[in-house]
Amino acid sequence: MNALLAAQGINPWIAVCSLVTVVITVGMGFWTAGKSKSAGDFFVAGRSVSVGWNASAISGEYLSAASFMGVAGMVMATGYDALWYPVCYACGYLFLLLFIAGPLRRFGAYTIPDFAEGRYDSPMFRKIAVCFVLFIGFFYTMPQMKGAGTTLAYIFPGLPYWAGVVVVGAVITLNVSLGGMKGITYTQVAQYCVLILAYTIPAIFISLQLTG
Repeated sequence: MNALLAAQGINPWIAVCSLVTVVITVGMGFWTAGKSKSAGDFFVAGRSVSVGWNASAISGEYLSAASFMGVAGMVMATGYDALWYPVCYACGYLFLLLFIAGPLRRFGAYTIPDFAEGRYDSPMFRKIAVCFVLFIGFFYTMPQMKGAGTTLAYIFPGLPYWAGVVVVGAVITLNVSLGGMKGITYTQVAQYCVLILAYTIPAIFISLQLTG
């Protein structure tokens, strides 16, 4: 098997790790699907996620591919001025928690369109909020899908770019539709653990190399 993959230019270790990641992600979706019994379970994980798990999930989102590879690439290309990018979107998380998450929880709404319609008693405000959410979500998702297509095309030489976008999009859609917020939270926690190891192990060996 390893020889066959190597003959096609595919690194067996990367291929296995990618497959394991997909299996775990989809498995979490199926596992949490049985635990989502209501709208509250689906949209806000039943408000049962602890502070530690929430913090890990938010950290997993923050330490995403954008931070792990994108910011590192920008620092290498443009210098340390690029470090303002992660500082700014870290501040964005704080504003999100203060001005969006808190009011939504107090109001009892699950989404911003829910809050807009309930707060102003107007379906038109809901539609406007949906348009803004879709607009922002599109520009957030676009670079993620770009990275997904590029990464899979690198891991599996000869795989079309669009196929990587479709595969990753299908896995994400399946996980969200099955497990809702709880499934996404656990997936982000797993991502956080992987990324912490990915940061820590090279840092240890680089430190040993530099200090002896």
